[in-house]
Amino acid sequence: MWILWLIVGIIFSLSEILYSGFFLIWFAVGAFASLIASFFTENVLYQGIIFLVVSLTLLLTLTKRIAKKFSSSATIPMNIDRLIGNNGIVTEDIGKDTFENGLVKLDGEIWTAVSKDGHPIEKGSIVSIQEIKGVRLIVSRAENQGGI
Repeated sequence: MWILWLIVGIIFSLSEILYSGFFLIWFAVGAFASLIASFFTENVLYQGIIFLVVSLTLLLTLTKRIAKKFSSSATIPMNIDRLIGNNGIVTEDIGKDTFENGLVKLDGEIWTAVSKDGHPIEKGSIVSIQEIKGVRLIVSRAENQGGI
């Protein structure tokens, strides 16, 4: 019977390598625990219970911890997110409320923009990009108005 548990453990291990979600590995460990148990008992019911108890216990207790430990917590800004924190220049006045859009030139492109704090920003002012919602920049007046 140990051959069956070895095959099951290998299948779950290979599946985990392909899936890599820290889900199937616990069933591989359960299968290997049942493999060890098969050397001490011929009762398939006991081996199956050991498989289920070990697998489900590890699944419920360790999955989140292990996945969190191995997952990358630092995200690298990609595409449009890299614009956040950059400075642009206002080419058309930004109005008082969010319905009065202005225009901001950023990296050679013209973007629709609104003021984050609701204060108007005049043409020629330098703004800092705070957020991007859809195709609209959420900006605030930059601390240093000396240049981009």
